[in-house]
Amino acid sequence: MSLCINPNCQNPDNPDNLLYCQSCGSELLLEGCYRVTRPIGKGGFARTFEVSDSGKLKILKVLTLNQPKAVSLFQQEAEVLKRLNHPGIPNAEEYFQFFPQNSQDPVHCLVMDKIDGENLHEWLEKRGNRPISEKQAILWLTQLANILHEVHQQQFFHRDIKPSNIMLTAHGQLVLIDFGIAREITETYEEKQAAGQITRFVSDGYAPLEQINGRAVLQSDFFALGRTFVHLLIGKSPLDLMSNPYGDPYTADINWRDEANHISPLLADFIDHLMMRPVKDRPANTQAILQRLSEIRETLYPTKLINLNLSKTQSTAKTQTISLERTIGTWNSGHSQAVLALAISPDGQTLASGSSDKTIKVWKLNSGKIIRHLTGHVLQVNSIAISSDGQTLASGSNDNKIKIYNLETGEEISTIDPDSGYVLCVGISPEQQTVVSGGSDGKVALWDIKTGQYIRTLATHEYRVSSLAVSQKYVASGSWDGTIKVWPKSTFTGHLKRVRSVAISSNEQILVSASEDKTIIVWNLNTGEQIYTLSGHSNPVNCVAISPDCQTVVSGGDDEKIKVWDLSNGQEIYSINAHLDGVNALVFTPDGQTLVSGGKDTTIKVWRMD
Repeated sequence: MSLCINPNCQNPDNPDNLLYCQSCGSELLLEGCYRVTRPIGKGGFARTFEVSDSGKLKILKVLTLNQPKAVSLFQQEAEVLKRLNHPGIPNAEEYFQFFPQNSQDPVHCLVMDKIDGENLHEWLEKRGNRPISEKQAILWLTQLANILHEVHQQQFFHRDIKPSNIMLTAHGQLVLIDFGIAREITETYEEKQAAGQITRFVSDGYAPLEQINGRAVLQSDFFALGRTFVHLLIGKSPLDLMSNPYGDPYTADINWRDEANHISPLLADFIDHLMMRPVKDRPANTQAILQRLSEIRETLYPTKLINLNLSKTQSTAKTQTISLERTIGTWNSGHSQAVLALAISPDGQTLASGSSDKTIKVWKLNSGKIIRHLTGHVLQVNSIAISSDGQTLASGSNDNKIKIYNLETGEEISTIDPDSGYVLCVGISPEQQTVVSGGSDGKVALWDIKTGQYIRTLATHEYRVSSLAVSQKYVASGSWDGTIKVWPKSTFTGHLKRVRSVAISSNEQILVSASEDKTIIVWNLNTGEQIYTLSGHSNPVNCVAISPDCQTVVSGGDDEKIKVWDLSNGQEIYSINAHLDGVNALVFTPDGQTLVSGGKDTTIKVWRMD
């Protein structure tokens, strides 16, 4: 179906193949590329539609009130979104005016990225207004504080934070929407504010007093953030928590803590701090919020020194120690969304991380300092690999690209375009001449690392290739079809669901695979025989790594745990609650003394194995 957006059209439904509305004669292919496929919603002064741009789905926001103030706010939203660049903020592609047939009045249109998900108000209602947990609150507060950091750094403030303006994606990431009343902090704004010329926009129960009086500041967003989390932690709107039911809905105090006995006083105090009535009593900026959240998280979910007795046999005991040191990947200095990939240089000095936030960060492992930000991708970074000489980094992304970087300088050397959908995993051959890739087309392909030229396809799966392991003699690929293919000729079958991760031991004798079926399988790489099936995770297993000495396997899953397994007998040695959300990536340093993990909670953790 193709919809006409002429507000006066009597019959807007049209067949897909028409260029002009059969009812009113208005154009159906907007700006020569956008075809409106279905309505999505209506609110305020705008309607939203789904549009197709050469098969890619996007969102079209259409202004329904053609008055100067409404038009000004709509154009302001377009300008704000164009200037902000963050995965937690919708990307504005184009603003344009559409003139219906026989009309002199334009229809104002804004095309944005389509966000698959639902807003938190809808989400909460669907779960019967059941409050979120303390852990979820800390995760979401951190995500939103990171988003607000970008907004405030660009000298904007949102002015309308509330559950219905926060989207939850299918990947568990939050996106702040509706920048229609966001404002830029300029001298002109401050002059108008002083003169009382600022238009008053408030959402009952969420806006602070200074905003109600037309004097909103950056910290007004913090008040609304606090009220939003009261709603999420109680399952009730702030208006339902007013201490005086006959009071002013804009200024009334709320009694909420008695209904939030599932959270600690530490977190409750922090939320109250966000909602302090005097602006000066709230956090000074987003950095202060992120720092405090990091401290709260460390207090409530401390990282401890853990002594593990990794006994290899009854007669021979080998003791190792795993300890967590938060020296890198702190909440306020790392990624703003889930960490999806990790790689360590051959000398063990440099760590690279890829994230849903579209970036790659390069760290000094011993200090936890970020030394480079690589921002070449425009969608999430799924996989990274470092060459055996430590000079080159390759990355694969949902933008369908492979990028090659000079690891030492951060310079982008080249881009490989497989033209085959998402690039979900990459590897670099030991001789450093070839990039191996796997993606949504189900193929394992080879590319010349210098020229970017396609060489050949090593294997083809029925569904997408989710993971790769590259060694001197083998290339192993794990797939959503539940199989592992090992070049040159083997196919390993045993998992009941999608394979998410594969690893090859340094002696090329063992392959380990992890699956959504909650198991890890240890295979004889040469014969394809299943040696052990390791069961212990309560949710899908996302990642596995084999220690350089081939003695242990570590696994990370959606159950937030890292498990350590003895490769000699398949026994679980230890399990630890490692992250506040799923564990996505694991990597050992070459000496086997350090393990690094990356999680959906945006953090990177370093575990020392002595």
